[in-house]
Amino acid sequence: MTTSQPPIPLTDEQVAVRRASARRTALIVACLAVAVYVGFIALNAFSQ
Repeated sequence: MTTSQPPIPLTDEQVAVRRASARRTALIVACLAVAVYVGFIALNAFSQ
């Protein structure tokens, strides 16, 4: 059985890039969720 190596620590620049990417992804997902929410409200309003 082999021992696993400890993870290589990330530089501050790599952490900043990952944070920016995660923030962008979260904003895209949040915008899609809001768009679906508003779409259902609009669909309900127009169907009556």
